[in-house]
Amino acid sequence: MVRRKSSPSRSKPTSGSKGGQKTGRANVAKKNNRAKSGVIALREIRFLRKTTKLIIPKLPFSRLVREIIMQATALEALQEATEMYLVQFFEDSILLAYHSKRVTLMQRDMILMRRLRGRDDVINR
Repeated sequence: MVRRKSSPSRSKPTSGSKGGQKTGRANVAKKNNRAKSGVIALREIRFLRKTTKLIIPKLPFSRLVREIIMQATALEALQEATEMYLVQFFEDSILLAYHSKRVTLMQRDMILMRRLRGRDDVINR
């Protein structure tokens, strides 16, 4: 035996109304139940203040923190290597200035230092 959905029966209009409309309410405008802008957001903020659950999911947040930490350590390592190279470069250039019986470091000392270090130096590539 096959079951079939029963179709909803249509209500027949009453004798006093036209086409099933109730009299007296046809001319009344519908009231718009739409909230003002920002009210829903404020309601959500109040709700979130009361709750103790975390808003940001743990896994995406931990991924972001790990990425920032990795970038920060990479940046720190790059800065440390740069400072170490510059300090060694200036130390060697000062030695060249002392060799020429001067106390003042000049541009020509740094140029000579670059030539002495050769083409394999980082700055000469």
